[in-house]
Amino acid sequence: MERRFDSQTIPGAALALGIAGLLPFAAAALSQYASLPLLAPAFGLQVGIVYGAVILSFLGGIRWGTAIAPFASDRQAMEFTTSVIPSLAAFAAVFMPEILGLGLLISGFLMQALWDVTAVEQGRLPRWFGKLRMILTAGAVVSLIAMLLRQLI
Repeated sequence: MERRFDSQTIPGAALALGIAGLLPFAAAALSQYASLPLLAPAFGLQVGIVYGAVILSFLGGIRWGTAIAPFASDRQAMEFTTSVIPSLAAFAAVFMPEILGLGLLISGFLMQALWDVTAVEQGRLPRWFGKLRMILTAGAVVSLIAMLLRQLI
């Protein structure tokens, strides 16, 4: 049975994979405060930034996929163009000093979530997607903020 586009129910696979995808964020953040085998603090920080960049880029890719909808050509061009911004920001974050890179990733995740929730409210994405994005954005951003705070103190 297919789900309706307006369904509030997050598909089980999307929720499970999304939550599993938060584990590297949590491990990277934890590595900044506790001694973890195989994840020294400096390496954990690098893992957190690179993983954050990969996931932020992935979110932009989702929006690229939604841009293929039957929009007017000017609207479609705008959707394609804005969908690459998360990938560009993520790429830049990897090469910045850690504090700036973490700040850029945090900002990118929050802006992407706002864009996604707005699209849900406009009926362009399923209702469950907005709920999922809020859960996953909260987990990613809290982890990134924990890493950033450790760098600041």
